[in-house]
Amino acid sequence: MKHLFTLLLIACSLTATAQEERIDTVIPKFLSNGYFFREMPKLPDGEKSIMRLKDKEGNSLVVINVDATLPKSLIRQAIPREQVHNADQFLNGLNMMHEMGELTRANVKADGTFYSPKAGEPFPQFNEKDMDGRTWTNDSIRGRVMVLNLWYSGCGPCRAEMPELSTWKEQLPNVMFFSATYHDAELAKRITDKHHFTWTHLVEAKDMMSWIGTEGFPFTVVVDKQGIVRYAVHGTSEDKRAELLAKIKEADAE
Repeated sequence: MKHLFTLLLIACSLTATAQEERIDTVIPKFLSNGYFFREMPKLPDGEKSIMRLKDKEGNSLVVINVDATLPKSLIRQAIPREQVHNADQFLNGLNMMHEMGELTRANVKADGTFYSPKAGEPFPQFNEKDMDGRTWTNDSIRGRVMVLNLWYSGCGPCRAEMPELSTWKEQLPNVMFFSATYHDAELAKRITDKHHFTWTHLVEAKDMMSWIGTEGFPFTVVVDKQGIVRYAVHGTSEDKRAELLAKIKEADAE
């Protein structure tokens, strides 16, 4: 009986500790230059960028970064990271967005223009590995219609269209369907398995990410049997996917 009473005391103590942790942690509204805030911070002058981040539970906050040092008086108002609910998830998401921004804008010129495969042009030379370690090049697709879909984990529309894109592979077995992402094989597999995306997945394809430029994900390209880009489109919608599928079938029938 004494042992049972002791166990109950320990259980109550652990429950109280967990409750205290839940009470102490907060979901901030803003994240600026790596600091969390309950309310919109009064940031110093400078060029600002704004985006929204979500954690795995669906909680969201607004990220407002400024290319200036935050004053110490403002930093003192920040919420300590250990008191922020899922702080690591928000910060990891921010780092991912930063890395993605650098990759997609790597070749954007001062006037805003950038290279991206366009209809009527030869598909550029590539040499990429899939999540199983196999290397793919232009020679691998010679004489075949190829479809390439660029995505990354933070793109909701990319994930949403994955199950539908997989049905295209079933409809057109002679077409070579590839996806490409900058993520490593482990993360890419976790996401594509979850969303039943059955294409051949090229991973750590960082050079291809520069084709996004300022237009956004996903980016899908149709290449005909002669290696010429037949169709290319940024973004996704029911109409865009219908047009893509029509172009793929057209190229496959030739």
